[in-house]
Amino acid sequence: MKPEDKPYVELGTTYSRGAIGAPVTDTQVEILKTLFSPEEAHVAASLDYVPEPEEVIAKRAGMDPDVAADLLTRMASRALIRGVKRPDGVRVFRQLLFIPGLFEMAYINPNPAVDMEKLGGLFEKYFHEGWGRSMHDHHAPIGRALPPIGPPTETVQPHEDVVKIVEQSSAAVLVNCSCREATRKCDCPIDICMGLGQGVLGGAIEGEPVFDPKHMVGVPQARVLSIDEAVHILKRAETAGLVHVTMNFREDSWLICNCCSHACFLLRGASELDIPHAVAPSSFWSVIDEAECTGCGACEPACPMLAISMEDHVAKVDYEHCLGCGVCVSSCLPEAIRLEKRGEEVYTPFLDYNELVSALGKTHAVHTH
Repeated sequence: MKPEDKPYVELGTTYSRGAIGAPVTDTQVEILKTLFSPEEAHVAASLDYVPEPEEVIAKRAGMDPDVAADLLTRMASRALIRGVKRPDGVRVFRQLLFIPGLFEMAYINPNPAVDMEKLGGLFEKYFHEGWGRSMHDHHAPIGRALPPIGPPTETVQPHEDVVKIVEQSSAAVLVNCSCREATRKCDCPIDICMGLGQGVLGGAIEGEPVFDPKHMVGVPQARVLSIDEAVHILKRAETAGLVHVTMNFREDSWLICNCCSHACFLLRGASELDIPHAVAPSSFWSVIDEAECTGCGACEPACPMLAISMEDHVAKVDYEHCLGCGVCVSSCLPEAIRLEKRGEEVYTPFLDYNELVSALGKTHAVHTH
């Protein structure tokens, strides 16, 4: 290890200890060098995944409290970490997860001085270098597919109703798809993903965000959505053949990504790394009415998981890979495909992030003060 890499390896080690994980590699170090100064990386490496007073962080980092406070303010103002001044006047800070968290913030708050195309290439390299498997190759998927707005005829539970998820969030914010911006792999819509509430930043913390405009380096690429606007975005995503994906828990969903299998790091865990349930399926799956199927084959390429094939001019579903996302339903002009409940095989998501962390066997849950 080069001496100048030490603070970045330390910071990478902190990310690797997060619930979802991000292994320390040379590529990760290059990513962190792009986003943090050496001094910032040193302080950020001393953050925990729960909010702590800045004095505690400064002591852990072995730094003068005033110097650490300035560095923490700089990073919080650029949304690289989470900072809040509580009603009691105490400033607390916490680490972001590498994903969802730091990765998205790099694109929501892009630094004009950063070569974003080069940064995207580093994220892509890192995905294949081990980040992708660290993200997905365990028994508790972090993401979950949602059915579309219309097709299921059965009662849809609130945690699977994509419109209700938006309605129940404290705020919905439109952001560009960070995965497509990073990888530049397809022509799917960019301005189509949503942040919900403050989950990606570690959840709501009572108080005012730590923010100093003089430390801003660019214009945030996000805007607040009304419910009607959000529904329009969701319908546009379905028309484009994209999969609604949210966090794999029933409360405080954090986000709704509208994913493709070409660029999105969530779905590519299945489509490229061959981890079938890298994304947890919805409680539905696709059923073919063979009497109505004309054998046109339109559903086969439409399925992002390649879970549909044509056999003797009739569509067949591979239920091991079907996400129950409904993309095939909208592609079928004869209306020979419908979504049905999976019955006894319905997957129940975790209650919240803390329950997911417990299932992953990790210690870093999100605590709000």
